Amino acid sequence: MIKIEVLSDKTISEGNIHDLESDNVAWADIVNPTKDELKIIGKLVGLESSAIESLLEENSRPMINNLEKYSVIVFSTPLKEESVKPLVIFISKSTNDFITVRYGESRSINRINSWDVKRKIVMFEKGPTYILFRLMDEILATYNLVIGDIDEKLGVIEDIIYSEENHKEKKLMVEMYNLKKVLIYFQKGLSANREVIASIEKEYGEFLNKKDLSKFRLLYSEMTRLIEITSTYREILTTLLEVHLSTISNSINVTMKKLTAWAALILVPSLIASIYGMNFNYVPKASLRYGFYLALGLMLVSMLILYAYFRRQDWI
Repeated sequence: MIKIEVLSDKTISEGNIHDLESDNVAWADIVNPTKDELKIIGKLVGLESSAIESLLEENSRPMINNLEKYSVIVFSTPLKEESVKPLVIFISKSTNDFITVRYGESRSINRINSWDVKRKIVMFEKGPTYILFRLMDEILATYNLVIGDIDEKLGVIEDIIYSEENHKEKKLMVEMYNLKKVLIYFQKGLSANREVIASIEKEYGEFLNKKDLSKFRLLYSEMTRLIEITSTYREILTTLLEVHLSTISNSINVTMKKLTAWAALILVPSLIASIYGMNFNYVPKASLRYGFYLALGLMLVSMLILYAYFRRQDWI
């Protein structure tokens, strides 16, 4: 689906593909592009549709490059389901075109679309490079939101791990591994995004407005902060995972000690009973009138002695 917005006569209206070749500032947002839509965009920017598809692949690394008329930027952006996918951006200073191509819903672009008209007009009036800055700023805001959600989930996981009733081990482990995978992808995407912003600052994009490049220094600092937070959360999650595994191991050890103690309590009486149950004519004290009760008393005393010992050792 291709959605095109054009600034004309200080108003933003819905446009068509031909508006991308005019002098008016236009933003074309292509979501889940079809083969035909990729061919249209490829013809416009001077790139094969297959090349655009390769840029949209999940393992595509963020980068900045220059075509004949456009600068192309690949930027990692978090989607609604907390996965990270590339956002391909084509920008031209000469024709005032700004084109985004993506798979999946982008919370960052959705927020920009929800802005009031006046705010969007101000953004469009400053040109495609400023639109790029605002979009990247919103992408970083989305990273912040997702990392904030991860922070809350880490708190819940920590409470479960340190609680006495930790009976959701399988579900907890799945949640922890999923969070760790998200943090790994985030750190990978953020690190590559930082290199893209550094390249923009160094004026590697031929078709960017150099007057607006100083603004990207703020994004670079924010990106560095997010990378540090992501790295910290990964370490916290790794520590929580180790603590959780240690808790499980300790719990098993305690259970085994208790089982061993209870088994030992039964072992001595069973030994006495088994001796007196053997088929021999001459068993010590077997001829006594109260030998049976003597054996029972011996079993009880042995159990009490063992119980007191294990209780003192905190095994029971």
